[in-house]
Order: sequence, then C-alpha cells, then structure tokens
Amino acid sequence: MANLYSEAFDMINPFVIASSPATQGAKNVLKSAKCRPGAIVLRNYGHGAGGGSFLYPNSEAVYKGQQAFHSHGVGTQIPDTVTTLESYCEEVRAIKKAMDSDIKLWVSIGHYSDIVKGGNWEASWVHQAKELAAAGADAFELHFNTPGVAVAKDRQFNYYQLIYNCTKMIREAVPSKPVMVKLALESCDVLTSIRNAVAAGASAVGPTARWKGFYFDLDWKRTQARPGSGYGGTQANPIVCYSIAEARSKGIAIPMFAGGGVFSYDQALRLIMAGSDMVQIGTLACSGGTDACARLIRQFDRWMDENGYPDIPSLKGDALHLFSMEDSFAKQRQNTLGTAYKETQVIIDTCIGCGKCVDVCWHEGIEMIERKAQKTDACIGCGYCFQVCPTQSLFVDQGSILASAFDQE
Repeated sequence: MANLYSEAFDMINPFVIASSPATQGAKNVLKSAKCRPGAIVLRNYGHGAGGGSFLYPNSEAVYKGQQAFHSHGVGTQIPDTVTTLESYCEEVRAIKKAMDSDIKLWVSIGHYSDIVKGGNWEASWVHQAKELAAAGADAFELHFNTPGVAVAKDRQFNYYQLIYNCTKMIREAVPSKPVMVKLALESCDVLTSIRNAVAAGASAVGPTARWKGFYFDLDWKRTQARPGSGYGGTQANPIVCYSIAEARSKGIAIPMFAGGGVFSYDQALRLIMAGSDMVQIGTLACSGGTDACARLIRQFDRWMDENGYPDIPSLKGDALHLFSMEDSFAKQRQNTLGTAYKETQVIIDTCIGCGKCVDVCWHEGIEMIERKAQKTDACIGCGYCFQVCPTQSLFVDQGSILASAFDQE
C-alpha cells in the first residue's frame, strides 16, 4: 500500500474534513473521525446550525464525478447549541480527549459575519485564538471563502487587506500554532490572495471553490429553495486545480489545503497532482457521510499503489509537467496529434455514411463518395471529424499519441 503520510503538518493522510455540518460540535466531529482523516476542522460557533444540501441533477451524478453542482444551506436552519467561547473550548477539550490522537483538530476562529456586523471583532478573534490554543487546538483556520466574501458591502470591501491583517493578527496572537487561511476563488485574484496570506505569515492556504450563483430550471417554481447560496460542485475541480498550479508555477511554496468539487478519489488526486499538499472533503462528508469519505481514502490509496506512486511527495505536483510545458514542446505535442489526424484515413468498412464528419469540416478535407466518407488532400488535421464519428471509422488513440511526446524527451 502507498504511504499517505502528509509531511506538511505531520498528518496520517492529506485529507481534511472541512468546516461543515459534519464538523459542527463534538458529536459530529467524533462521528466524522471514524473515516480516519488527517485533520478535522471544528466549525465556528454561534452562527446557526442545520441547513442542508441540494445536489443537481442527483447524488449519483455527483459521486461519479459527472457534471453536477452542489448548494449549501437549503434546509431547515436551527440555533447553534454552542453559543459562547467557554462552551466552544469545552467542545475542543472533549474532542481531544475522545478522538484518536493521530488525527489533528483544526478550529475555525470567528466568522465573516462578525466583520460585517462591526464592533470590536478583532479583539474577540484574538481572545478566541488564545483560549482555543489553551484548550488544545492543533491549528486555526481563518475562513474567508464564504460565498460573497470577496464582494461584500457592495464591492467596496478590501478583501486582500482583510486577508493580510487577519492572518497577521492571529499569527502574532498565537505564534506557536499553525494558521490556515481558507481563501475564496470568487470575484478576486487568487494569486494575490495567496501572496497576501504568505506575506502575513500564514502556515497554509486553502483555495476553495464556492460561489454565489443563480441556477434555475426552466420550470423555475420547482427550483431549489434558495438560488444563489453557496454554489460548488464537480465543475469547480478544474478551476481549483488551475489556481494551485498557477501559484506553484509562480514560486509559491507554502503548504496548500485546496478544496472544491471533490466527490470522488480522482478529483482528490487531481488537486494533489496540481500541487496541493492536502485536500478538503467537507462537502463530501456532510452530503455523503463518513462511509463516502472512508471509501474515497481507500480508493485514493489503491490508485496510488496501482500507478506506482509510493507516497504523497511523489504524487504532489506531478501534473505540473503538463501545466508548465515550454511553448515549443506544447506545439510539438499539438503537431504530433495533428499529423495523426491528417494521415489517418477513414475505415470504409465501418463507415455508415451519416455525413457528420463532412458537416463539421471547414476546409473541404473530407467528402462523401458513394455514401462513404473519404479524406481529401485539403485535410489539415484539425480533428473535428474524429470527434463526431459515431462508429470510430475515424479514430486515433489521442492519449497514447500525446503521451509519446513525453517518452521521447
């Protein structure tokens, strides 16, 4: 079996059960701990509980990694039973006493609503940090990826300054504890956010995908309860991967705990291979349960073992070879595939004469002769016809052709 140990914060594996209904209060944290993640983030207190999930089109599509979205906060809301810092600290002590000692407990400090309401929230956050450190928290999370956080107060709020000031403030208050800064991708430049967190002394950053959005069915009265609240889903995964890879390619070396669109093991693998050290699986935990999280970890481990990755360091950032290719090499791969498209002829025996290839050809590179498609000398190798052929009468092994360029390096 592969070694899933994560060096960044001495974790048994790189999976973090993010702040969510699955981590609200000691009982839920201990329930989530059954899947044996590397860390669990205790949800911040006093801001309501309950809520729910809306998966579209359905949960099966989400867990299979198909195109789908997820929205938070569409079910019944109830008051949080933990309403004071003292009781919050007691929750931390209870968790540390009962949870396996090799699972890290991160604790969320404050909430963005504190800032919006005003008052002396800075002093409150510093006080929380000190008390929670004494209670036994292993690390602190500053949660700045709430949907709309980067565009609050009618887009007049300085999000980057908020990240810098709050990170610096908590870092100075509890210098012995790691400070994890969870960042939005919505309506901001992620690289600038990461750089501000790094400059302020963050221990790790977590670019995480949730947006404000307005989805509705055409029969709009039947659409989810609260359109616009906290959109995420499988479509977020490539965007998060890009934010990680861009930061790594620009020399950002700080540990990352990225999240977004992780409902299956392959999506988790992509985040690590893009350069993240850890993976948040909060939405999977709250909408899929501990069994789904445990299954993801097992499948992740099995895939690494089957594909020759002995440990997390060997996996981390491996796909950056693709992201950071030299232009000349990228063009070589492109041309190699283009040449295959151009030189490969139609398999006449299986051609059904549907004409789809001719319909998508913009260079008169293919024509119908006696109800069979045939290439012409005008073919440039663009590949459109290969994509629409229903019988693979036009076929090349695209993956092998593209991979062969790396083999020839």
